[in-house]
Amino acid sequence: MIRRILGVVFVVVILVGLGFAARFLDIGGSGTSMDITDISTSPEGTTDGASQPTEQPVTDPLPPLPSDVADSVTPQPATGSDTNSTDDTSLPPPLPEMQTTQEDGPFRLSLPVDCEIGQDCYILSFVNAGAPEQPRDYTCGPMTYDEHRGTDFRLIDNVQMEEGVSVIAAAAGTVTRIRDSMPDANFKLFGRAAVTKRGRGNFVAIDHGNGFVTSYAHMQRGSITVVPGDEVVRGQVLGTVGMSGLTEFPHVHFEVMKDGLFIDPFTSAARHEGCGINGTSLWRDDIASLLTYPRTLVMRTGFADQVLNRAAVEYSLFNIEPIPTTSTALVFHVYLAGIQPGDGFVAEITDPSGNQFVRSGRRFEDFSMSKLLAIGKQDMAEPLVPGVYTGTFRYFRKDASDTDLQIISLTDTVVVQ
Repeated sequence: MIRRILGVVFVVVILVGLGFAARFLDIGGSGTSMDITDISTSPEGTTDGASQPTEQPVTDPLPPLPSDVADSVTPQPATGSDTNSTDDTSLPPPLPEMQTTQEDGPFRLSLPVDCEIGQDCYILSFVNAGAPEQPRDYTCGPMTYDEHRGTDFRLIDNVQMEEGVSVIAAAAGTVTRIRDSMPDANFKLFGRAAVTKRGRGNFVAIDHGNGFVTSYAHMQRGSITVVPGDEVVRGQVLGTVGMSGLTEFPHVHFEVMKDGLFIDPFTSAARHEGCGINGTSLWRDDIASLLTYPRTLVMRTGFADQVLNRAAVEYSLFNIEPIPTTSTALVFHVYLAGIQPGDGFVAEITDPSGNQFVRSGRRFEDFSMSKLLAIGKQDMAEPLVPGVYTGTFRYFRKDASDTDLQIISLTDTVVVQ
């Protein structure tokens, strides 16, 4: 039974991966009862109206946490774009005796999407280098799943998709196949069975000669600018990022094939060939530094007078207008990508007088592609004090000496009146 003290319930909600949710309640005046540094065996940057993340060492110990936030939360895998997609399981064979169009030298790839990695987009998952029953990305990390055969470049949120982000040819070649008829929507609206045979959604396939073929999937309906037979140059716009096919979020699923086999552009190794291979990257040297193994970034922050779900945050449905003093809740949301085991966060809201309104945090035991954190109070008996409330978020990662280093620090504000 949930106790209430002074009519206030402190809430920490963690929405994990793609839809799984767990709710943690802490009851008390300060919302603190456990030290994060003691939680060692406990079972998706750009911010929305906030400062840019910065890196700096921790200058003070991590604060205490609510006692019940040590409960485990199982991360959910990202929904793929190609699993069991029967009519999408292979691309047309390479054109016979075709040379690399308009380009000399070894085959190299540019970014397939017009965005800034780590700022307004990020790599969500990689080709599965491991066995289907034990997925591993090319580093032997967990950022992939069973039959995943491409690299996923995800946008920060759905608003970006609506504004339009270009998908661009990663190398010169000849368009061999397109699809441009599927709606942009979370596949759960109509069920997996309805889209499984068209899992890649709207896409463009390009033959680059010498056995290389690339494919750009989940594009926005009506955006594709090329037709089969078109010769394209590196960097040419093919359309815009969408959410068509077997997916739940806006991204480009980028596939590379060599002689009929799906390969990883980070190593040139075939899918399922094994992780940890010191292979040859197909990415151009001028973007190699941008494609380091995924960093943690904040995708969105914002306040609301209720706990928002992931979809609401991805559409930035925060309170833009001042929150009325009659509201019975105030919640600070932080949407993260790239959570590593052992990472921890501390979040705090201060009231207009600078006093602590609520403070909480936790240590993560498991890897997760993305998490939505919501920290605040709800079911308040007393009205909110008018003025500016400030949310502060700090994120920590252990270094080689097991010391917590602060790698992200940001603030966001909201007006109550």
